[in-house]
Amino acid sequence: MSDSSISKFFEKTRKERLDIVGSFANLSAEELEILQSNDGGISFAKADNMVENTIGTFSLPLGVATSFKINGKDYLIPMVIEEPSVIAAASKGAKIARIRGGFEATADESYSIGQIQVLDVDINLGIKKY
Repeated sequence: MSDSSISKFFEKTRKERLDIVGSFANLSAEELEILQSNDGGISFAKADNMVENTIGTFSLPLGVATSFKINGKDYLIPMVIEEPSVIAAASKGAKIARIRGGFEATADESYSIGQIQVLDVDINLGIKKY
């Protein structure tokens, strides 16, 4: 399946939705099992390795916005949110945009800069003398 425009996705059972997403994204049985787990798919041990000062985990509903066509390619957009109308509105907007070919997106080249400010230091102590 390569078409993200899925009629009445919201009316389908969880199994039907997972089958559709699994087919669309070519998910493995293990990946589908993670989506079916009731613990959010992450253990405390994994969370503790991901961020500093971990104290726990929590889960929110994971939904899928349908009908997205971006730069000529179909996408199902995963969304983690507790507000029921957001995913529905995103899917409806994508369905409307799809009529005219969907969304076109570009991105500038990514870049990063960093700065460090050091105060109250004798700069001469930091210079290596030869």
